[in-house]
Amino acid sequence: MNILKNTLPALIAAIVAAASPAFADVVLTAPPEAGIGQPFIAELEADGEELSDVRLHWLGHDAILAPLSKENGVQRFSAIVGSDLKNVKAGNFPLAVTFTAGGKSGEIRHSIKLTPRKYPSEKLTVDPAKLSPPKEATARIEREAKEGRAALMTNSAGGAPALPFVRPVPGSFSSVYGKSRYFNGAFRGRHGGADLRAKEGTPVKAAAAGRVVLTGDFWFAGKCIYVDNGAGLVTFYCHLSKINVKKGEMINAGEVIALSGKTGRVTGPHLHFSAAWRGEFFDPAPLLAD
Repeated sequence: MNILKNTLPALIAAIVAAASPAFADVVLTAPPEAGIGQPFIAELEADGEELSDVRLHWLGHDAILAPLSKENGVQRFSAIVGSDLKNVKAGNFPLAVTFTAGGKSGEIRHSIKLTPRKYPSEKLTVDPAKLSPPKEATARIEREAKEGRAALMTNSAGGAPALPFVRPVPGSFSSVYGKSRYFNGAFRGRHGGADLRAKEGTPVKAAAAGRVVLTGDFWFAGKCIYVDNGAGLVTFYCHLSKINVKKGEMINAGEVIALSGKTGRVTGPHLHFSAAWRGEFFDPAPLLAD
């Protein structure tokens, strides 16, 4: 089920928060609650005074928003955000949007209740050499982790890409977000994305438009691509056999950016696809077209 069927109806009945009386025409719309690890949409609308330096604040991070449109004097902003199953527990968390209008600073605050959600588990058998990296690979792995983290923290002005996202490959899910993963009988954490079935060499399409911020051939992820989709959202494709784009390149939704493969630590050919807001990985499945 995609986010258009699951999340947007909830937005119709979502809490609408207004700024102070000085900015009565600035309204934030966001759901009253969201499942832990699940994405949701935050929308801002300003009728009248033009806003600048618009930022969304959530879970200790912030993202820069740019207007998606301006019609009849109304500016509209939006962002796709979420929480990482690994980092939060159930409870109420503040979401805020700050901005400048007419030389004055404004803020809208909203509270979102993060609710528990059950995720499955899976047991995998992998080459022991890949399970426990050799000492000589330590420096490489640390360097790649640092590069990947920097890419995930990209913060360029933008807004929510058009929904639903293009499905990167046509295959069904072979492993979903949030699974407890046991490699060779030992717990190794939770799955930070979704695996889609894809024979080696299957064209991989960009799920959403954006800018390539990193490509590489990593020990764990294999050949991979990080795409900045704006407003704090970054999408990640890995275990590729071929990369067709370069760092800094602008890409369109649906554009073939790679071929699927089985590079890195894998048990077979497939595409791993992740979505993260300011480094917070959440379930990408609700964003994808069926």
